[in-house]
Parts: sequence; C-alpha cells; structure tokens
Amino acid sequence: MKTFYPSGKAIACLLIVLNSCVSSQNSVEQPKITIDTPKEEVSCFVQMNDGTIKNYATIKLVTGVFKTPHLLADGNVIINAADIKAYQDMQHYAVAQKEFTTAKPSRVAVEALPGFAVRVAKGKINVYSLKYYNGHNTTEKFFLQSGDEGKIAAYSPELMNEMLKDNTDAYVFFNENTKITAFSKKLLISVEIYNTSRFISKN
Repeated sequence: MKTFYPSGKAIACLLIVLNSCVSSQNSVEQPKITIDTPKEEVSCFVQMNDGTIKNYATIKLVTGVFKTPHLLADGNVIINAADIKAYQDMQHYAVAQKEFTTAKPSRVAVEALPGFAVRVAKGKINVYSLKYYNGHNTTEKFFLQSGDEGKIAAYSPELMNEMLKDNTDAYVFFNENTKITAFSKKLLISVEIYNTSRFISKN
C-alpha cells in the first residue's frame, strides 16, 4: 500500500488559504476606531448694548458705496453699529467710542465699524487704535486703558507717563529713546515692555 505525501506546493497553498481565512475573520471582528475631533471654539462675538454676548462662527465687516457699514454674522445676520458696544471678528477686537471717557466718535472708519477703535495691545495696559479718513488722508488716534476694567481715555503724554511711572524701563524708553521716531512704534514698544515685565520697579 502506497502512502500519499502532499507535495511542497500543496502545503504552501494550504497555508496561504488558512492564513487568508484567519485574516478575513480578524478583519471582520476588529471594531472600527473613530477619532472624535474637538469642535472649533467660537472666536467671533458681539456684545450688545445691554451687555449680553452673542457668539457666531463668522463675523464680517461690510462696507461699500451706498452701503451703511455693518457686521454680517454667519452669512445672514445683520448687526448694526448702534446696537452693540464691542465685537470680535477673525482679525481684531473693537470697542465703540461711546464706551470711552473722551473723544468724539468718528463717522468714517478704516478697519472697523465707524465709531469703533481696534485693540492693538492687551495686558496691564490696553491700547486701542482708531484709524479714520479725514477727507485728505488716513489719521490714527490712540486710546489707553488700565487693564480690562479701567476706563478708556484718549492718549496724552500726561496719561501715558502716569500709567508707565511704576516701571522704570518702560518709562525711560518712552521718554528718552531717540532712535525710534515713529510715535506709534515707540508707544507700542513702551507698552509691550510694561506688559511683559515680571517685576515692577518703583521710581
């Protein structure tokens, strides 16, 4: 009686078939892995005149010929300047001049709603910039605020020195630096020195 021995090719084929069956079974039984991506935080909002906050996914400043400047939220919600005291879009945070202790509200703004100033520095001292067209060229005015709770007032040398007086480095830079002639740059660098100082030195 002859004994039958399978050939090498037959054994190889059998192993391939068995492996494919195991792989197929594993692929069916293995659960799918899903990644829960966090939702993007809402970064755009308006603060109404009564203080309430309304959040939106997008806010766009709309201007143009024969158009009253306004905000367009989420593509279909019209927000008028008279109805809000502040807003945050993807570019900047702006505050209505009606919240300031001084300054006459402007009616023609460049980078924000008319009558709104853009915050350009934030910290222990906040700085707001108001750019507007005066009929001939673009003019810029600055406003200062002590922290987030202080009153916002128009820049003056006296007010600036009063706010910087407890930080020698910032005070000296603002008053004695002659290398930087651009006023806006000197002001913002001085405020940056003040805001980033770990220790405050008394005069």
